[in-house]
Amino acid sequence: MAILVPFIGWGVYIMGLLNQQIESLGLAISDYSMLLAALPFQFYAWLALLAVPLMALSGVEFGPMRHAEARALGLESVPETADRDAPQELIAASIENAKPSFVWMPLLVLGFTLFWILGPLGFPFGRVSGSDFRAGLASAYFLAALTLVALMAINRAQSPLHSLKVYLDGMSRMMQIAIMLLLAWAMGDMMTTLGADDYVATLVRDNVAVWILPLLVFIVACSISFATGSSWGTFAIMLPLAMPAAVAIDASLAVCVGAVLSGGLFGDHCSPISETTILASAGAGSDVFEHFQTQLPYALANGVLCVAGFIAAGVFESPVLLLLLFTAQAVGLMLLRRRGHH
Repeated sequence: MAILVPFIGWGVYIMGLLNQQIESLGLAISDYSMLLAALPFQFYAWLALLAVPLMALSGVEFGPMRHAEARALGLESVPETADRDAPQELIAASIENAKPSFVWMPLLVLGFTLFWILGPLGFPFGRVSGSDFRAGLASAYFLAALTLVALMAINRAQSPLHSLKVYLDGMSRMMQIAIMLLLAWAMGDMMTTLGADDYVATLVRDNVAVWILPLLVFIVACSISFATGSSWGTFAIMLPLAMPAAVAIDASLAVCVGAVLSGGLFGDHCSPISETTILASAGAGSDVFEHFQTQLPYALANGVLCVAGFIAAGVFESPVLLLLLFTAQAVGLMLLRRRGHH
């Protein structure tokens, strides 16, 4: 979900990487517009998101997840390798005098501020420069945070000083993102200085057909992300290589950017050393390797659909392909469900 939202950390990070390449290649498009153009071609993210309600409604399970569900229902015994000491209960955090307005009011302020600042510039349908978008986003988040602090103080749920401490703690954690972005920019500049982008662009121009480039980009991004366990690191490596290559052979930039983002996310979901895999298993109190085993078939199923999608996108470059992939995903689950009943 996070990779599909332009106005959170993921979107800001990706726009920072895009902006560097857009300026280097001299493209007449903003980083925000490029991210929006690539949105329909982030096949893996959309398929993973749609899989959640489809799996919940259909009740279909396959692979190791099917056996794990049977164990949860008491239909199978727990294997000896399972982590029997994993925590079984999660303690919910609570705040005294909490109100529903603590959730919807800051979001309302954020949305109103964002449209108030960026609306005259054409947001959300017109072209908005990356710098203007980030300035509007920072202002919207700051006012939303002040709104939340005020609401909690008025309702005596949390003192302003404690809220300020929490706010500053959150800002300190953002330093890691800022450092990663600076290092990514530095690596992109190093690649340009060493001529890596020109080399890859020449190699692609002489040896790769236009229609196959998105698929190759997707596969390479998957491999890097799986090996490193980092989708953000993959974006930093692949965007400075994929975008010049796409320009060199006049391939679709939007599709190639979507292939980088999809590949980075897919490899991250499949990797046993990924931070998302480790955090998800820790949050659920399950064994890391068992979580990796159970999620892998679902990720691979969507990955196969992405392969077909990027082959087709290399030829047609149409957002309609996303609807076709949704249809194929739903039909596949129906067939699995029918097979399970028989």
